[in-house]
Amino acid sequence: MTIALIAINILVFLADRRWPIAERGALVYGELREGHIWQLLTFQFLHANWVHLLLNCWGIFVFGPPVEMVLGRSRFTILYVMSGVVGGALQILAWMLTHERFSHVVVGASAGVFGLISAFTSLFPDARMTVLLFFVIPVRMTANRMLSVATLITVIGMVFPNRLLGIHVAHAAHLGGLVGGLIFVRLFAQRFRRGTF
Repeated sequence: MTIALIAINILVFLADRRWPIAERGALVYGELREGHIWQLLTFQFLHANWVHLLLNCWGIFVFGPPVEMVLGRSRFTILYVMSGVVGGALQILAWMLTHERFSHVVVGASAGVFGLISAFTSLFPDARMTVLLFFVIPVRMTANRMLSVATLITVIGMVFPNRLLGIHVAHAAHLGGLVGGLIFVRLFAQRFRRGTF
């Protein structure tokens, strides 16, 4: 399923270059109010550019296989999609509370990817990871520490939008994805054995 998700994201990206899928599929508050509820699903498979697509596909590729191995294909898929929906919903809620900070159109798989990250951390808390901080500085840390750093960066990005963290990045959707993934794994925690990675 991990490979299938990557393939779907790439195919939708290529299709969107030919046909204007994003015009109806991107997450937009005003259109969601008009009943375009499908946008909570479709926005997860749309991307702004190649870099955006590749970063999200890389996240799926890194965190997807071990999470899918533990959860199984069906629960893995539910986790991914649910994290995206929760992320989109939190982004919309943030828009309602603070319109000027969260009014941009939302696309991307990153809410689902952040759900995979929090699920991975719950399942493999002591796994040693090499993280590229700001995509440049390699830092070695445990999965637990990585989740803490990701959460901190996301919250800072929400509260203090800046160019370094991305003014138009959907930080609220990222936080929603983290929460969605964490809730999913915790709800079914008794069914999963924490492994080593």
